[in-house]
Amino acid sequence: MSEVNIKSTTIEKDIELIKDFAEKLIGPTIEEVGLLMSDNIKYYRFKNQLNILTKAKKYVKDKNIDIKHIPIKILVPLLESASLEEDNELQDKWAFMVGNLADSNQNLQNQVFPYLLTQISLNEFQQLQNFSEKERVYIINRNKLNDISKEHGYYHNDKYKKLYEIVNKVEQEGFILKGLEEYEYSNLQRLGLLKQLPPRILIDELQIEHKGYEDSEFYSLEAEYDPDEYGYRITSLGIKFLLICEEKKASK
Repeated sequence: MSEVNIKSTTIEKDIELIKDFAEKLIGPTIEEVGLLMSDNIKYYRFKNQLNILTKAKKYVKDKNIDIKHIPIKILVPLLESASLEEDNELQDKWAFMVGNLADSNQNLQNQVFPYLLTQISLNEFQQLQNFSEKERVYIINRNKLNDISKEHGYYHNDKYKKLYEIVNKVEQEGFILKGLEEYEYSNLQRLGLLKQLPPRILIDELQIEHKGYEDSEFYSLEAEYDPDEYGYRITSLGIKFLLICEEKKASK
């Protein structure tokens, strides 16, 4: 069997052949990144890690966070994944995650959170925030309605009826945001950050039939699924994920 002879000049020629193509893929950073040079790649990733840890240090200091140890099985994959992030806004999310994981006043240490952040785009993250805000408003309205029902019942007046309709609409239909494509909805659902509500069932009419017995009534119902799209709600995992990736709110 003949030996395979790989000369450095051969490798250099191969690199030169794909250099133009690689530049089109990743832009002007190719010289800095050193696409096929492992040492330069490690340096590039190390710079990202330093940048994120610097942001995390400032965040911890600004928020006066009393830090605790982050388990190696969480911290190492986190920094590995964060080192590949180029977007400045998403680097902020990684920095907040480091600070919040290290916060001794929060019980947020879990391996799933770094994985989730590697799986979504900036647009998906921002739209998930919009879902969270809509859910917050829904919870406020639902709590108001519960307080009202304890004193007066749901239908005390037109104002309370309107509130009931708003709450019921969310519970029946969820939310649809125009800023998300279908595949992005699928991705967020795959990750357990959103849940799609089951389709509504429409009942056309109600029939009462008597079969010779005065006290007996039989109901014949015709039902079909609502042909309109049914919406989504953010999950408890989605809410927790946002909490760990966002700046800690100042305590009042």
